[in-house]
Amino acid sequence: MSKAHRKRLFPYSPIILFTSKKAAFTLAEVLITLGIIGIVAAMTIPTLVQSYKKKVVETKLVKVVSMMNQAIKFSTIENGETSTWKTLGTSTNSTATYDDILAWYNTYLDPYLKSQKVEKVFMELNGKDYLAVYLMDGSVLVFAPYIYDITYYINTNDINKPNLISGKDYFMFRFLPKILESQTIHAKNSANAGFAPYTYDWDGTYEGTKNSLQGYGCYDTEGSGPGALCTKLIELNGWKIPDDYPYKF
Repeated sequence: MSKAHRKRLFPYSPIILFTSKKAAFTLAEVLITLGIIGIVAAMTIPTLVQSYKKKVVETKLVKVVSMMNQAIKFSTIENGETSTWKTLGTSTNSTATYDDILAWYNTYLDPYLKSQKVEKVFMELNGKDYLAVYLMDGSVLVFAPYIYDITYYINTNDINKPNLISGKDYFMFRFLPKILESQTIHAKNSANAGFAPYTYDWDGTYEGTKNSLQGYGCYDTEGSGPGALCTKLIELNGWKIPDDYPYKF
């Protein structure tokens, strides 16, 4: 049989075609798979949310330090070195009114600091009027009547809420161009440091930010001001919240 004759009789190559049925998931298998996905999500999502919230706090802390120190730097061009700026007394003897705080802020910082608004806030804890500066990212700086202690709230709406935690809901900073009369040696770590983490009662060590003599440490639960040194602890840790941090976000 010639090749041409064979081609006429068998026009197609003798390839055997196989067919198979596509496998389908049963309802039970689908439910088991969804259950496994749910368990994995329940285990991982809280960790991811916690990591994200920590990152937000870290980012805001770095940002406010940079922003404030830049504003202070620009202000010195117009107003001279910070050591010559007007002071409003210490935490124990200041008689400054809200108008005094506002005048100070308008002179030294307002022209160089972007904000949404500035207003008077009555702080129930201290029974005094403070100056609140609402920043563009939804956080807020609150200046004490004596100026140099500055509280930074991560979220604007947290001001005056009950049961707020230092080192979680708000962070303590200081702007102390020079040590004032009647201030103790504990103020030396803050003097002439620009806008910097609060360091009253700090012994100068990393461990000293966790627990301090008078109870200002980040890990202290009793004392004069638990959590006040959390800002310094985070700064010393490269502006990262450590894994053993006492508060969840």
